[in-house]
Amino acid sequence: MHDKIDTQTEKNGDCSCAGTCPNVPTEALLSLGPENRFSLAPPTIRLFIGKYRTYPSTLEATTDDDALSFHATTVLNYLRDELHHDSNKDCVTRKYDRKIKKHYVQSRVCDLGNGIMISMDSSLNADTQNPNKLLSDYPKDYFLLVSDMQIYYLPEHDTFVQDLASQFSKMTIFSSKSSTLQMVCKNQCGYYLSGIKIKKPLITDLALHYGSNFVSTHDKIIKNLNTKESKGIVLLHGIPGSGKTHYIRYLIQEIQDKTLIYVPPDMAKEISSPAFLPFLME
Repeated sequence: MHDKIDTQTEKNGDCSCAGTCPNVPTEALLSLGPENRFSLAPPTIRLFIGKYRTYPSTLEATTDDDALSFHATTVLNYLRDELHHDSNKDCVTRKYDRKIKKHYVQSRVCDLGNGIMISMDSSLNADTQNPNKLLSDYPKDYFLLVSDMQIYYLPEHDTFVQDLASQFSKMTIFSSKSSTLQMVCKNQCGYYLSGIKIKKPLITDLALHYGSNFVSTHDKIIKNLNTKESKGIVLLHGIPGSGKTHYIRYLIQEIQDKTLIYVPPDMAKEISSPAFLPFLME
């Protein structure tokens, strides 16, 4: 996948394609694409229709994990080095960010010039985990991450586009996910909850960290904790440094639609207090 695809349908599309309307006026054809009324992003489908006079096939490029995002710079470097794409000709929308004090590319449309257009929406993120040691795009370890990527193409490029998306899936970085844990506190007025942010640790293979036998145990824990009005207790035991706290931080991110309450050790004795149960029932 090192050269651009030569097509005979660059200008007007293949009349046999379902999306091609050779006898429809250009203005009517363009109306098939969304107008982007409430967005500054380039109207990619309209750009595609205007150039190729064909409604495009679409592939949504996604990652295998919600914590993974495409790294925009790595993707662009691949397009430059392998497909000889000139990113200076891209249609972009820039947005100013006060933290980095620069304008960054929020939206980008790449026309590979061969019946393939790529639309990318990006955002800045410094809360990342970078196991591949990629260089940050901006000061203070800010990375430009792709939140949405769509590939529009002529139907004859279907296999090529799927292969391209597979290549992109290797160009990712972990976005740290944080959840709020409610810690029980007490003052002269009584008990109250104070939210603390917990970052999700980087665990890509649970079996590698805790052994293959623990995977089924983890699945049971998750199933029970995510069941509405479930009851029970889970005791984690192991020698110091075996990863109990690390696992709990990971587990917190996997629990959905529930308020997580942390009782610190110095508050454990309060559980038997007559005032504690009414507080939990509030």
